[in-house]
Amino acid sequence: MNKTYRNIIVGVLVAGLILGGLGLFLKYGVFQGMMTSKQARTNTQCLTQERIFDEANVLTDAQKESLFELLSEKEQMTGMDIVLLTIREPDINDYYEIRDYAQSYYEENKFGWDQPNGDGIIYVDNWATGYCWLCTTGKASEKLDDGTIQFIINRTNETINEDPYGAYRTMIDTVSSEMQNLNLFHFRIGNFWLLLIALIVAAVFAACNLIGNKGKVTTSRSTYVPDGGVKINRHQDIFLRSHVTRTKIETDHDSGGNGGGGSIGGTGGHGGGGGRH
Repeated sequence: MNKTYRNIIVGVLVAGLILGGLGLFLKYGVFQGMMTSKQARTNTQCLTQERIFDEANVLTDAQKESLFELLSEKEQMTGMDIVLLTIREPDINDYYEIRDYAQSYYEENKFGWDQPNGDGIIYVDNWATGYCWLCTTGKASEKLDDGTIQFIINRTNETINEDPYGAYRTMIDTVSSEMQNLNLFHFRIGNFWLLLIALIVAAVFAACNLIGNKGKVTTSRSTYVPDGGVKINRHQDIFLRSHVTRTKIETDHDSGGNGGGGSIGGTGGHGGGGGRH
């Protein structure tokens, strides 16, 4: 492989590792602890201490226990209630119905870290129809905007049908991370932009490398010209015709996937969004 091209490839890989490491450091290193809640739970009117309600029976007892331990830890870190509810209700068959169901369940049980119907989220997953809803209340609705909610739902639904336990762990972890991180450092970059950035980095690295080698002269006239001189044979190229074809290249833009999402939003002081798997 040509040394210049080898240097370009090495440079792109190094730049990618540096940028990726910096992103992880900013996302999970610097701000993960900074945004941890210091507020103790003050809601004494909540009707239950449970947070995992597996009415659809998609989790084992050991999995529910493990999720509860993770959830309890994340509640302390975020300063809000985190509730998971799975159901099998064929009649709850659109975003409006599952939204209202989630909001009512949260309110009726008086969930909330600071007060009844206070800071917290509830994730309701209907295994009969595939509709799911992430309801946010209090500071959760202020922190988690529509795009972030859809991001959480899409990540959860990527593996929900094959691995419900793993998907719900992802949901809890992602909610916690999003609540603690500064939105300033939350990027979602599509494949096109990743490719474009890589090409720009490669072009800059190549230009710098070529400029650095520009002044180095390693050949002379005698390297390519024989002692007797150069004999030039005259020849002529005849241009006959040209034919140009155009082909439209279809591009596939990221659309969120996983069955789409509900953009109707929450009501009664709640935020939220939905999806389907």
